[in-house]
Amino acid sequence: MRTIGYDLPVLRPDPEPPLAPSPVADVPALVVKWEGLVVTVDATTLNTIVHRATASIPEIRQIQIELENGVFALAIRLKKGIPVPLRARVGSIRFRDGFLGFTIQNATAFGCVRVPRWVFRKIAAAQPPGRAFWYPADRVFVVNLGSLLPSELTLQVTRVVCENGEIRLHFGPSHYRLDRLVDEIGRE
Repeated sequence: MRTIGYDLPVLRPDPEPPLAPSPVADVPALVVKWEGLVVTVDATTLNTIVHRATASIPEIRQIQIELENGVFALAIRLKKGIPVPLRARVGSIRFRDGFLGFTIQNATAFGCVRVPRWVFRKIAAAQPPGRAFWYPADRVFVVNLGSLLPSELTLQVTRVVCENGEIRLHFGPSHYRLDRLVDEIGRE
């Protein structure tokens, strides 16, 4: 699976010697690791999130997410009242240090017209400053979830399945850094 071409900043622990040698050079010694986690989110939940995120974009009246037959599909109704069915595939998803990034591949309207990049630019621009970023050349959308999820969490998404009205994210080797938690132990 192709990964996003942008390396998000990696937060390193303070330059103190680790308690135990790290088996992987890029992973700090104080971590909890796991592999094989599957998270499922239904279309109703995703639609609620997208409706709130796009409510302040005047050009977009409604966005509806559909998750069927391996495709993450969107139906957008513009202010002009013209329903524009969009279909897009998410090529890869990465989560690191509080940033969720994903590529948008084959985004088309009416099955053959490429979706203009301004649609994604408007969605990113309508978010609070620093919350969302759009990289049009690579069709990469990045969302800063740092205020919602801990920055110590790094997830590797290995597979995305869209069917039966839900999206399933299969996680590979992932970890949660314990440095800050361990530093807080014993403090009053």
